[in-house]
Amino acid sequence: MQPDACSQQRSCEALKAPRFPILTWDEWQPGRSPRRVFKIDWLIPGESLVSILWKFACANALPGEVLMRLMCPDVDPLAGVIPLRSTLNLTELRRLLRLSENVLRTSLLDNLPRDRYHAAFRYCRQCAAHGYHSVLHQLAEEDRCAAHRQELRTRCPQCHRQSPFVINSSVIEAPFRCVWCRAHFCYGRLVVRSTTQAMRRQDRHAIRDRVLLRLGTDASGVSNG
Repeated sequence: MQPDACSQQRSCEALKAPRFPILTWDEWQPGRSPRRVFKIDWLIPGESLVSILWKFACANALPGEVLMRLMCPDVDPLAGVIPLRSTLNLTELRRLLRLSENVLRTSLLDNLPRDRYHAAFRYCRQCAAHGYHSVLHQLAEEDRCAAHRQELRTRCPQCHRQSPFVINSSVIEAPFRCVWCRAHFCYGRLVVRSTTQAMRRQDRHAIRDRVLLRLGTDASGVSNG
């Protein structure tokens, strides 16, 4: 019996290479410079480095441990680093992500006293639904999202535990999700690879204005919609 056309088509599709092939550590070594998938249009003003790295890792199917080795070769990937300007090399980040220094500086917390920012990851559920986390969310003085006016949360809606505000291999591999139970922070399931600007223009402008007010920068290079 001859296989039907639909079966043949399904077999061919199953043999196709994935859209974002998983790269090995050797392929991602700095000297090899593989082609990387990333667009500035995926970012919103004031986007935190954690949020940027989630998009970068997902777009390139890049394991968290490999990304940590590329960014911080002298740091234990599981321990990670707090995303402060003093703990990360901006030159290396620019080379890796190919983003402007202004965008990267805005994505990191300044060298603030520990009581000025939250050690636990804080988020707005609506922002998370758009694949966005703002560096403003971590500031102690900010209680609500600038765009949606929702109270910022620290606890997982599923297990009620707090995820740390750090960059490590475990956090990178849980984009917009709880690092403990992997529940999504947003309402429903998030497609991180989407490049569609789902957030309303007025919300993006509200975030931009708040970033300018609090951080003294307009995050030049990031589209405002």
